[in-house]
Amino acid sequence: MNKEEILAKSKQENHGQDIANLEVSRASMLFGWITAVCALALVAVTEALVHDRMNSGIFFAVMAGCSAIFINKYLKLRKRHELYIAVVYIIAAIAFLVSWILQLTK
Repeated sequence: MNKEEILAKSKQENHGQDIANLEVSRASMLFGWITAVCALALVAVTEALVHDRMNSGIFFAVMAGCSAIFINKYLKLRKRHELYIAVVYIIAAIAFLVSWILQLTK
């Protein structure tokens, strides 16, 4: 393949989108996700210190987000280990959801 064929194939695979723009978008989403998780952790620790209880709703949100990421990765890549990680996150999300519902009913 010559240079023009490689560029044409790359452009076709990326639906005409700029590679640099795609990479910046991915990096920005990752930074946003890390920021959100850190903020949720700060809220959880503050609530635990102030109210002497853990807010399971926050952990449910984080686990649900992580499970969505790994489900999507499995569906796109079909790598079995991504499915295993997704199942673990789903189980954790369900456990935190149940805990959060129990906290709300007290």
